[in-house]
Amino acid sequence: MYKPIGKIDQLLHPHREKQEKLLARMAEYRELSSLALESDNEAMYSLLQRELNEMFCEYLTWCFLDGIGYLIPHALVMWLISLRFPVLNLPFALPWLGSDAPVIVWYPLLVIAFYILRRLVRKRTRVVCSPAVR
Repeated sequence: MYKPIGKIDQLLHPHREKQEKLLARMAEYRELSSLALESDNEAMYSLLQRELNEMFCEYLTWCFLDGIGYLIPHALVMWLISLRFPVLNLPFALPWLGSDAPVIVWYPLLVIAFYILRRLVRKRTRVVCSPAVR
């Protein structure tokens, strides 16, 4: 991976290593709890499930913090855009908004549309570029 892209990825997802370690440990605990269930050891199974739940909550916490870090640049971009274009004048009227759409409305809609279109394009290019089964 290119160094600048790796730095940006590390900046956007600073807790990725912790998440991967927790996922690996959770997989081990799942295997151990299934073995405990097969051997009819209910006490061990409940202890492993409790530990697994605690790890899952910690994993969700790290995911939430990474998500917040992913949203901060969007908030910064919205602020910068609002300095130059606070309102987008539409040629038609929308319910509850009228013909003026503030940045807080049109920027998130454009970002969501961008991510949906990007996902669709990636799915299509994977299907087209995949080798044919002979």
